[in-house]
Amino acid sequence: MSGAYDPDQESTNVTARVNDEFLDDFDRALKKAQIEGKVPMDMTRAEAIRQLMAAAIENPSLFAENK
Repeated sequence: MSGAYDPDQESTNVTARVNDEFLDDFDRALKKAQIEGKVPMDMTRAEAIRQLMAAAIENPSLFAENK
């Protein structure tokens, strides 16, 4: 099983409902990572979410509640 996104493979659209403030916070964090050179400037929100999903597959402890 490969964690990498392959546009040539069959895929499923994943939908998650979040409030506007949460989405704005995510977009700001992505933009900050882009400005700091941590991720490519052309990274989309969808690609960021795919990478987060792949990271969770590799490290399921990411699901642990942070306090």
